[in-house]
Amino acid sequence: MRACRAIRSRTVAAVIQLAVVAVGPAALARDLPSSAVMIDTDDRLTPAEFARTMGLSGPQLASRFGATGLVRCGGAVGTGQLVGAGNVIVTAAHMLFAPNGRPRDAAGACTFEIDTPGERQVVPIRVTDTLCGSREPYADAAMRDWAVVPLTRFVAGVRPYPLGSVLKVPGPLVLAAAARTGGVEAHSLQRCQARMQTARAPDGLREVAIDCDAEGGASGAALLGEDGSFQGVYVGFRSAHPGEPGPFSASHYNFGVTAEGGLRRAIMEVVSRHQPLSAAAD
Repeated sequence: MRACRAIRSRTVAAVIQLAVVAVGPAALARDLPSSAVMIDTDDRLTPAEFARTMGLSGPQLASRFGATGLVRCGGAVGTGQLVGAGNVIVTAAHMLFAPNGRPRDAAGACTFEIDTPGERQVVPIRVTDTLCGSREPYADAAMRDWAVVPLTRFVAGVRPYPLGSVLKVPGPLVLAAAARTGGVEAHSLQRCQARMQTARAPDGLREVAIDCDAEGGASGAALLGEDGSFQGVYVGFRSAHPGEPGPFSASHYNFGVTAEGGLRRAIMEVVSRHQPLSAAAD
């Protein structure tokens, strides 16, 4: 069985020209630098700080923003989240697949880790059943760098993020990440903005520049509505000065892809395919 079945569509050129490092209208994921990109200052908050800012109780925070966890795969550590069901996660494809297009872990020993009431659950990822934008995210357009993958079992005690309405651009969002550069676990939440569309596929999926702060471990993080609905996934950034904070501009921004088109269809398909069967009692 192949490691990933890609849902493909022709990618159109970016709608703007970017004065950036090693990127063009059809930027490749391999061209994206790995340094942190901070917009103005680092405004990420810990979950506890975010809850206080939003006026949320602990249970409210967990219900609305508690489906984010760590993805570990072949030495890579990033972010993923339960979406639509307790046994389906969405992340960036480059979290699961290496530059050669093969799974990062030859044995398929990739996991999703998430804190649930009373315990941390570590659940194997079924990499062979992945649906994705590209099986070779490092050699393809960055807009295809997304993956939807089932887990080997349901995660109990967590409310998955529901599929939300279309992400408005410009418009508000919340970026929920679980790690930072170097594989350091660091959960954060940030209210920020989707600022401009940078590319669009014929099926409606969009690449969107955001003014959220992010770095390597945020790969695969959720773009959420303030109600906790899933609206997209963080992929990477483009910057003329990575690692050096600066204002949002066409040459300094983070970006993600929206939960539309092929990504939305993949989520619905994987959720539908991996729901448990039930039968009426005699």
